[in-house]
Amino acid sequence: MRRVVVGLWLLWAVFVGAVSTLLAGVNYGGYDPTQHLPERVLEEALTVYWGNVARQQNGVPPLRWNRQLTLAARWYSWDSTENRPAGFCGHQDTLGTWPSDRTRAFEYKGLSGAENAFCGYLAPQDAINGWMNSPGHRANLLDPNSREVGIGYYRRDSDGRGYVTQDFGVDPGFAPVIIANEALTTTNRNVDVYVYQVQNQTGFAGIGPAVEMKIGEDVCLNDATWQPFASNVVWTLSATSGWKTVYAKTRDRFGRTRVVSDTIYLGTSVPLGTIDKMGPASNSPTVTIPFLDSKGFPYVELSLGWLADDSYSTFALLWGNGERVNDPDAVGGTAFRLFPGSGESSAWVYDTSFYKGIPMVAYVRLKVNDNTSSDEVARFQISGGGTTYGPLRIRGTDFTAPNTYQEFRLPFTFHDNPNDPFLIFQFWRSGTADVYVDVVTIFTAPRPATAPLVWTVPDENYRGQGVWGRFSDGASTFTDIVELPTVRPSLSAWPETLTVMASHEVPPLPVRISILETCGPIAWRVETNATWLQATKKDKEVEFSFDISMLALGTHSAALMLLPDDPGVLALKVPVTLILVDRLYRTFVPVVTVR
Repeated sequence: MRRVVVGLWLLWAVFVGAVSTLLAGVNYGGYDPTQHLPERVLEEALTVYWGNVARQQNGVPPLRWNRQLTLAARWYSWDSTENRPAGFCGHQDTLGTWPSDRTRAFEYKGLSGAENAFCGYLAPQDAINGWMNSPGHRANLLDPNSREVGIGYYRRDSDGRGYVTQDFGVDPGFAPVIIANEALTTTNRNVDVYVYQVQNQTGFAGIGPAVEMKIGEDVCLNDATWQPFASNVVWTLSATSGWKTVYAKTRDRFGRTRVVSDTIYLGTSVPLGTIDKMGPASNSPTVTIPFLDSKGFPYVELSLGWLADDSYSTFALLWGNGERVNDPDAVGGTAFRLFPGSGESSAWVYDTSFYKGIPMVAYVRLKVNDNTSSDEVARFQISGGGTTYGPLRIRGTDFTAPNTYQEFRLPFTFHDNPNDPFLIFQFWRSGTADVYVDVVTIFTAPRPATAPLVWTVPDENYRGQGVWGRFSDGASTFTDIVELPTVRPSLSAWPETLTVMASHEVPPLPVRISILETCGPIAWRVETNATWLQATKKDKEVEFSFDISMLALGTHSAALMLLPDDPGVLALKVPVTLILVDRLYRTFVPVVTVR
């Protein structure tokens, strides 16, 4: 480690490039970093922004604010202030652990360990300037390999003593989107959006580089169109002021998708009490499927796009005749052709990093140029950590048509076996027909198709991946792959509540609120629970009118109810308050324009 003195402030930087590890038995109690003063959250957000400005000035992509890294940084800033004597400056906490231990303890699943710290309270831009003027901290801040950052501000009210911590991370499976360098607010509706490309990943649980993307402010992106992937995009925010969330959905050449988002406030100033709506990126151990259309099947099988393809680096011809061919009917555009020669032909593809100890189902996608033989034409076998499944023997007549891909199902479990760390999918051509091996898709074992379905993903690190589903009878009959919904369609209103002041001499004019149909369109009707309040649906707005003729002076409360036709969509209640006073006075306020 290295200590650098800047004025009266001490800075520390630590560089740990290894995967985070959690020390067994460590308890990070004593302080709840999720309960944070809005003023400190504001300072953290501004520090993220100014750090990204520095990265932009040095040609480095911005960092996405991350919740888990921030919780770890907050805890360490608290620990260094409250549990250390004045003058402490370092990176080991009072529990004896280091940055990578803390980030893992607060459930950051990616790579972490690099940390900057200011051993005292400092304003956001001053902290960034100080780190940029220190070689070690500058290297951390400008590291192009980092993609996420957490900032922890802690300041003791009694004496002003504090600590500022900055933790960096990268999750190989997460490709964030960042609006305007993570600025809190903008008055320009046209904002720069940076979309990270997915890092190249190996293995059956990886995901390939994005080739297409959608972008929009509706989480389901129903009205957005696919376009070629681009890292730099200019997006025009919707016109009304307030918090704006921009979603980016990407997909690779196999159709595997991922949705990421970022939020910014459109307006001149951010209401401090709403700053938590900016929403640092986060991970979750689970994903919820709110509803299922099971097509009458009792079971569903789940996947995050796990597959093995002939284009993978571990795919190889073992013996006999075989070649990779372009095929527009194949998933990903290529297949591996095993064709007759002297004896059988065989190929395989393997992985060592796939999830272990979890019952799975593999679906091999094959086709043959001749389906007339009642004899075996192909075999498929799985070896999972020393245990063999199959072989699945496939006859020519098992194919419903020649030259048409068809899927065949084989359950398996990849066992944790140090003497045999391989998960192997092996294919044979055993007849006289050409056999085309396309792709093997992998799903969890069948579970009841009931919703809502909460799925704990195998590595407990869900970050917006598209969820594939197959519905089945639990055995030989199954559907094609569908992408399952992870967001329930919903209605929201802007503004969320309505307050109107009026008098009998000056009755209220009709007013309107806007209705947002998330994952729409959604069919709905409107009702009120008060005779003095009338509401009329006008496209995606509701117009209110008021009958105050029989009302006494005072405050009157009512509610507008938006009632969806679909029972799977929750009804929305909009509180309405009418304040009826004896007299209203008009006041004219001069307007001064500064040029």
